[in-house]
Amino acid sequence: MKKLLALLLALTLVLTFAACGAGQGGATAPEINSPGDLSTAGIRIGVQLGTTGHVFANENFSDAEVMAYDTNSDVILALLGGDVDAVIMDSEPARNFVAQNEGRIRQLDELLTQEGYGISLALGSPYTDLFDEAINTLRENGVLYGLIDYWVNEDPNASRYESPAGTTHPNGTLFMGTNADFPPFEFWEYGQIVGLDPDIARAIGDLLGYAIEIIDMDFGAIILSVQTGQVDFGMAGMTITEERREMVDFTQAYFLSGQSIIVRVS
Repeated sequence: MKKLLALLLALTLVLTFAACGAGQGGATAPEINSPGDLSTAGIRIGVQLGTTGHVFANENFSDAEVMAYDTNSDVILALLGGDVDAVIMDSEPARNFVAQNEGRIRQLDELLTQEGYGISLALGSPYTDLFDEAINTLRENGVLYGLIDYWVNEDPNASRYESPAGTTHPNGTLFMGTNADFPPFEFWEYGQIVGLDPDIARAIGDLLGYAIEIIDMDFGAIILSVQTGQVDFGMAGMTITEERREMVDFTQAYFLSGQSIIVRVS
């Protein structure tokens, strides 16, 4: 009798652990090779809270379960752990996360959207036109394309931004709100926030005579911080949308991107 009870207990434990394993990535991942596969009922899609990817997933994959996380790193951890079946995020950060987890996750080739990133400022801000003029200057003198080559295209012949000799900032400091979990646009490196957006912001600041101080915050807090004047502008790989235009002004787009899908390697 004791042997029978022990056998039943052992069998119960095996089944319990098997069930737990399925919930933590132990089960076989569903086959996802195209955007259409995300429409399958029961698919779990991970997104960063408040992003364009979050909105797109809710609007286009109604049969899926959309699960929002605070940061892109959290979303990737959820994918690696099997808590979600796919992730939707901007294509360049997606490429970076895939490179960091080579052989474990992969990025689908097809983009879901085409988007432009802009700098957000308070409605009616006097800086909007000045920022636009500075972006035009950075295009004309090649600085913008050089920075994109360095940070996004990883061109070995390109370099990070350095202020020209003799640059001064007589007009004071502008505060930039960002979410430094979005490589290669902004991320922490050796105790500093670096990336394409900080470099562009500093180049704009140099042209306008302002030093730039960067404040890291949740992505969802950036627009509110711009609206309330806690920061002078927001720059975080932020897609220009009509909904956001109702809350803040945007500069012209300084970078074109799109939403991408990441899945586990089967």
